Amino acid sequence: MNKWALSTLAIIIALAIFFFATRSFEVQEPQPARDLSLSIPSLTPPSLDILPNNNSNLAQEAWEIFQNYLAFAHAHDLEGLRTLSHQISDTCNNPAKEKGCFELMDSVYTLASPFTLNDFKNIISDEKQIIMYTDGPDVVMLYFTRKEDGTPKVLGMRFCLENATATISCVETDPTKRDLNNNGWWDSVESLFY
Repeated sequence: MNKWALSTLAIIIALAIFFFATRSFEVQEPQPARDLSLSIPSLTPPSLDILPNNNSNLAQEAWEIFQNYLAFAHAHDLEGLRTLSHQISDTCNNPAKEKGCFELMDSVYTLASPFTLNDFKNIISDEKQIIMYTDGPDVVMLYFTRKEDGTPKVLGMRFCLENATATISCVETDPTKRDLNNNGWWDSVESLFY
């Protein structure tokens, strides 16, 4: 990305942090490895299909879902968002908070619409989840869950700064460290559930 895009991204990130009331789209910093135990039923761990940089069909499918999601957000089409989302925020599930929901949709659209599929050069996935992410140091991550037929559902977006001194990557690529509680959901994906 050029300097203009990075400046625009920095402004958009600042606005997003201010407006976001949900955890689905948040800024994070790499965290040291730790045991994350959330109350999700124990499942048989999936066989991992790790696809760095080379699964263009899956990336294209997830990207199209994400672009449709952004179009619904831009149009304030909550029913459309429901068809493409893994979950809907409490704000948008409450008809009395329609204005706040529309503000969230506008923020998501403003934050995410400048990106292109070419920005997301990396992808990891298995039968339950997908993470698409950009190269660093400013790492943008798109998270998806997958329906039983493999169709992606939008879960969230995060931003992470991965500087030269970081000892932990923004995206865990080691399959043995992704799911510390062995419930089938990668810890970074699971952290977006509410």
